[in-house]
Amino acid sequence: MKKFLLILVLAGMCAGAQAQKEAAWAENTFFMSAGVGGAFYQHSGTSQMGIPAGGLYIGRWLMKPLAFRIAGDVVMAPSYYQNGGSENSLFLMGSAEFMWDVNATFFHVYNKTFQYPFPFYPLIGLGVAYRPAGKVDTTAFGADHDFQAMLGLHMPVRLGSRWDAFLEYKCFFLPQTFDGSYENNYMHTAMVGLTRRWSDNPYSRRTAFESRSTSDDWFAGFGAGMSFSSFGFEHMFDGVGRLWIPTPEGMFGRNYSNVWTIRFELSGFFARERYQQIDDTTGRTGRWYTYNYLHADFMLNVSHLMNFNRGVKWNFLPYLGAGPIVRYSSRPMFTVAADAGVMARRYIDQMGDFYVDLKYVMAPPRFAGSTGVSGGIFSVGYPMLTLGYLYNFGHSTTRYRMPVNSTQK
Repeated sequence: MKKFLLILVLAGMCAGAQAQKEAAWAENTFFMSAGVGGAFYQHSGTSQMGIPAGGLYIGRWLMKPLAFRIAGDVVMAPSYYQNGGSENSLFLMGSAEFMWDVNATFFHVYNKTFQYPFPFYPLIGLGVAYRPAGKVDTTAFGADHDFQAMLGLHMPVRLGSRWDAFLEYKCFFLPQTFDGSYENNYMHTAMVGLTRRWSDNPYSRRTAFESRSTSDDWFAGFGAGMSFSSFGFEHMFDGVGRLWIPTPEGMFGRNYSNVWTIRFELSGFFARERYQQIDDTTGRTGRWYTYNYLHADFMLNVSHLMNFNRGVKWNFLPYLGAGPIVRYSSRPMFTVAADAGVMARRYIDQMGDFYVDLKYVMAPPRFAGSTGVSGGIFSVGYPMLTLGYLYNFGHSTTRYRMPVNSTQK
């Protein structure tokens, strides 16, 4: 639930940006979607079909390539406890999701029935999953609820000035112990549906301080720092367990406006499992493992949120993101994690920035090998503090502009 609330906080920050709302969004950018279809449920080495599945989504385009939406998905499928039988259980998924229009990012294509070269919107979501109590024959099983993360793809076709038809695929990554499962747990859904938009093309006119050319405002960066293998922040400052580990990172992204930035980052590399206490005086350091986390982060530049001021060199960008996380050695595993943080970026010159990045990567406890002190699923993760350099490609029109009549070199 904490991840879900963090994303809602970001939405609330956007809603408060009345002083410069054109830079944060355009008017009449709300939309509503509904879909129906089926599901494919994988758990404990088995898989079963589920029918029906449905979804209801309410969202808003934050800028031309990026939308935020609240999603509710419902699936009827056999529970782990009903495996092989004819009975079904109800599964409910609530998510906060980001939707990215790739065509608008790279090709500036809009208002065509089939948006060339091909219409597809990647989806990233975080939220909760719930299965009510049920029974198999006369044997009852209890309700279950847990964290879930989602990756998907939304493919629209325009029907008119306000309506789209769509085909949508989602893969929900569920915790290993959810619904009684003891292995990797995935819920796949495929749906067709309709979208009602409040405006035909709210971004037909570019707003002030928005990137003008597809080739402008891209950046790449590299940094390094320290990462902590956290289990409820146990032994964070006492030096026990050797849980602080050097970590590098690399990133690539674009400043779409003075307010919105999207980046892709590769984090992680090294971590330890939880420190094990043997008795009152001795302990055993958790074993090493290697991993990588490839995440998309949606960043909000609060330094320019209320007004764009020339000559401002420090920019502060809180962000939220998610993506696949892979563990390579000792318990190989593939799942999805989430992250939240803030990056401080300091202008050096037209080509470069210095940055400091503080983030917390939230991983499923089974990925790190143990739960935290409290036993909660949100207490396990990797706090990271890194320093680095950003190189800006081409023209940089959104992050910094010199003051009028400045003689700065």
